[in-house]
Amino acid sequence: RVALGLFALLATPMISGCGEDHHEDHGPAEEACEHTKEGPFQDVTATAAADGAPSATFAHTAVRITLVEDANDSTQNSGYVTFAADEAAEFAFFLSADVPLAIMDANSAAVEIEESADVAECTEVAKQHNADLEIGTYTLMIGPTTESSISLVVEEANHEGDDH
Repeated sequence: RVALGLFALLATPMISGCGEDHHEDHGPAEEACEHTKEGPFQDVTATAAADGAPSATFAHTAVRITLVEDANDSTQNSGYVTFAADEAAEFAFFLSADVPLAIMDANSAAVEIEESADVAECTEVAKQHNADLEIGTYTLMIGPTTESSISLVVEEANHEGDDH
């Protein structure tokens, strides 16, 4: 995995970014796999508390999130990042490992995760969590987990419906 990750990191400048037509022939899980493998990448360090959490809002990007020591259990890692929904839609949150994910709205109220599923399209993405979001900024809590970092790709769940 390290060699593959290193290769992806070194090969990223040679790989073109999202093309104008490539989104039409595959769904959000395939998109997430592609971005987790090939980038583009954005590195973010999560915070131990929701206040001051960094943004993980990067379209068509694998956000590599470094987790921090969990405040309640020093043997675990966790972290907070934010995601800004620019339209009211169902979003799919793809994680590189099967770790706990919670989504809170601007009032710190829990947002229901409508569906969670394993991702079979590739080995780089383990889990998909779908949630209906309104326009606004949400806080994501990842963990607790033994993982020290995680990749996150967020796509609209109904990728074909970009016309509304």
